[in-house]
Amino acid sequence: MFEESISTDYSLVKGHVADERGNVMFNKTALNFNRDAAVAGKKCIVEVEEIVPVGTLKREDIHLPHIFVQKIIKGPSYEKRIEKTTLRSEDGKIHFPWTGDAKLRRERIAKRAAQEIQNGMYVNLGIGIPTLATNFLPDNMDVYFHSENGILGMGAYPTESEVDPDLINAGKETVTVNPGGSFFSSSESFGMVRGGHVDISFLGGLEVA
Repeated sequence: MFEESISTDYSLVKGHVADERGNVMFNKTALNFNRDAAVAGKKCIVEVEEIVPVGTLKREDIHLPHIFVQKIIKGPSYEKRIEKTTLRSEDGKIHFPWTGDAKLRRERIAKRAAQEIQNGMYVNLGIGIPTLATNFLPDNMDVYFHSENGILGMGAYPTESEVDPDLINAGKETVTVNPGGSFFSSSESFGMVRGGHVDISFLGGLEVA
């Protein structure tokens, strides 16, 4: 099957830091589709939180080379909104947003999904109920959780002090990342799944092995 590439007249993206030449660095899961959108545009305009002199950014930290960027803008102020602030208390208890039958149904499905996960697996967790499966695994199990918006090594929900608006899962929930975890673009993330590098994927409560 032949699929034409996406191209646009303009790409409007949000970055973290740029240098004066237009090299851009994204922060954590904010990389997602921003780099892919940027390279698809004939003209790319990037709004960033800070503009620094050329040479300030380490070469290995540049996610978007300036050849793709026609204009950079430093916004006057930012409000980083979090769509779903999902927390755990210091004792590890998860604060789910549901109550009653809805909560029980979701927990039952998540518990059943967790039974399919084996030690050492790379597991993709899709949007919704699949993200709950992490809460029903044995403590001694070593599993690498993958979120399709660009996380490998996704950890537990954060405590209130750990919340980071640039660190969310594919379901737009706040999360943490375990030691050894990494961030990448969404296109790389889907390449991991399509390439067979992920052992099992849970999509909206349905299992696709």
